Amino acid sequence: MAALDSRQLAALEQAAVWRARLGDESVGSAEHAAWHAWLQADEQHRWAWQQVERVQQRLQQMPTRLAGRTLELAGQQPALGRRGVLKGLVLAAGAGAVGWGGYQQARQGPWFADYHTRTGERLSFTLDDGSQVQLNTASALDVRFDPQQRLLVLRDGEVLITTAKDPANRPFLVQTRHGTVQALGTRFSLLAGENTTRLAVFENRVQVLAGEQGGGALLEAGEQCRFANPALVLSSPLESNLDAWSKGLLIANEQYLGAFIADLARYRRGWLRCAPQVVGLRISGTFRLDDQAQIFRALESTLPVRVSQRTPYWVTVEARK
Repeated sequence: MAALDSRQLAALEQAAVWRARLGDESVGSAEHAAWHAWLQADEQHRWAWQQVERVQQRLQQMPTRLAGRTLELAGQQPALGRRGVLKGLVLAAGAGAVGWGGYQQARQGPWFADYHTRTGERLSFTLDDGSQVQLNTASALDVRFDPQQRLLVLRDGEVLITTAKDPANRPFLVQTRHGTVQALGTRFSLLAGENTTRLAVFENRVQVLAGEQGGGALLEAGEQCRFANPALVLSSPLESNLDAWSKGLLIANEQYLGAFIADLARYRRGWLRCAPQVVGLRISGTFRLDDQAQIFRALESTLPVRVSQRTPYWVTVEARK
């Protein structure tokens, strides 16, 4: 049977999250409306919801002992918390939809990474070698240290790394789906997109190898590039404020409103869109990511726009009437 593609995997994960949320007795009408909007927005969402519902129905029909064993075979322990239930639903739905290939692919999703963040979350931690790592919103990272190398695998999203010196002089590598970089005593970030990975170097140097057959480049502090297997995009001067998110900030400098809203949407659950009539407006300012209500007030006070909130999870920035 066909393997799951990236859109199906993402939809399965979103469906599992919605199933867990709606199972909470405290959920109100606003969240139900947001779920309905998500469901109607894409055919893939409706497909994924059917898969998760089907799995839950099957588990409910099983004796408790067998249901626990089913989730355990999907990569979980019998005693499951909310995170475990989500993993089990995604895996079982993926396996039920496309067989073993789907199961294997589902295990590569962000829920199974060593470290991961949900939409709107950021995470800071220290590795065993003393290196400092910050994960941005909706990101997933694996740590694969061994006696020969210090390897991180960025499954998805964005990471900011400040490397530490290693007494054993093991190379520090970060791998994405588009290639691998080697840090040369540095502070740098990687943003793994669908088609390319963006590298930004803030201190010292980073060596880039874009895929097995791709070209290579040595980037100095103050440079950035986008690379993809097998092509390497040439480097360019570093854009300002690419690491502002690590301080909880979103900074705009004469940025198009459409691009600003797209950046903000990365940190917000639900649907946030910019109406076509106002995407070309310009915005400047420094905004706190953890206070999006203040961001919306600032938009309305400085631009000819209004922020329409049908529910807390369904927001449109449109022309003021």
